[in-house]
Amino acid sequence: MPVYQFIIFLFILIPLSLPLYAGDGSAVRLWLLETGRGTTREAFTIEGGSLIQTYHLIYGAVLVQHGRDAFLFDSGLGRQIDEQFDAEMPWWAAPLFRYEKGVSVFDQLKADSTLPRPNRIYLSHSHWDHASGLPDFPDLEVWVAREERNFILHSGPPRVFKSQTGLASTRWRFIPFEQKDFHGFHSSYDLYGDSSVVWVWMGGHTPGSVGMYVRAENGRRYFFPGDVVWNYDQITQNHEKAWLSRMLADEDPEQVRRMIDVMHQWLQQDPALQIVPAHDQRIWQKVKSDE
Repeated sequence: MPVYQFIIFLFILIPLSLPLYAGDGSAVRLWLLETGRGTTREAFTIEGGSLIQTYHLIYGAVLVQHGRDAFLFDSGLGRQIDEQFDAEMPWWAAPLFRYEKGVSVFDQLKADSTLPRPNRIYLSHSHWDHASGLPDFPDLEVWVAREERNFILHSGPPRVFKSQTGLASTRWRFIPFEQKDFHGFHSSYDLYGDSSVVWVWMGGHTPGSVGMYVRAENGRRYFFPGDVVWNYDQITQNHEKAWLSRMLADEDPEQVRRMIDVMHQWLQQDPALQIVPAHDQRIWQKVKSDE
């Protein structure tokens, strides 16, 4: 190859291999922003769970800051959740998904000037309780796995609400996953190139479900698997969701089973790792005490 062609090749190849947001050695901080609560029975969240014991749910989003950069992981229950729910949730499903509305992410950011301003949103997946806040941030890009965008285009209530994900103004972007193993996950993407924030493709719950690993400034390590699991005990006990729940909620229960195995093995190898299911109030309270 002539020298000039080699130089041109390098100018093309090197930018493509760099992370989208280069790390600058800054510490990572995170905030768990609660936007609502709910209750169900433990038996609906984990195989072998109790029909008597109440299980407390959280709805929310995670705000992550890395140096001058900040983003949201999910958007929680947004300002328009009541209107969205009333208009699109089927009557037969509404009793199953009752929630107690809290303060939206938008209003929490507005009320607290000390919180960093996010410049984009990543979705763990596109279900209504994770995407409700998207219309509150019409100027922000929304990043998903490529498989999830296709799922959004071909899905509807009770899983996906068009009032949240069907806006023509939304700027969708795809997480550029690579075939690089990360603790047993075969597709990953190191957001800043410093292993402080790493996305992993999980699938299962929805075709494009993703998880987020964070190494925070307090020295703790967190993994957020979205709704691949609902109950932290699924990971420690290596249990699936209840049979009916996984049949109704998971697009690919066998893939969810594989992801539970991966998380269970990871936790055995690294007991200090804190895995944070999206709706487990017990774990949210524990992590918030670390902030």
